[in-house]
Amino acid sequence: MLRSKGLALLLGAALFVSGRVSAQQPPSIVPVDPPPGGSDAFGSDWPDGEGRMLTGAACITCHSLAIVKQQGLSRKRWDELLDWMVEEQGMPEYDENTRTVILDYLERHFGIESRVSKS
Repeated sequence: MLRSKGLALLLGAALFVSGRVSAQQPPSIVPVDPPPGGSDAFGSDWPDGEGRMLTGAACITCHSLAIVKQQGLSRKRWDELLDWMVEEQGMPEYDENTRTVILDYLERHFGIESRVSKS
């Protein structure tokens, strides 16, 4: 847990210092390859697949991935939740392509069907 918070703070600071976080320009998330041995900050229970690193980096910056993993929301609800996080929580607004990759990943791994299949 402490390591995740530290990584989130480090990632946030790096984005701020690099000028990627500003009111004028939404940040770009640059996925980072996991260290040797295959471990990364997202953990082995963060599903593999297209958008894994991008979505993990976007989420872990503000909160635990456990929050994401327990949701089981529809794509529409994930989309509304992203809007809420931008409007109410200060999350940066991502460009349409980045947002689509994030929504695709969330729907595929943490959508309604994923919740039903785990029951």
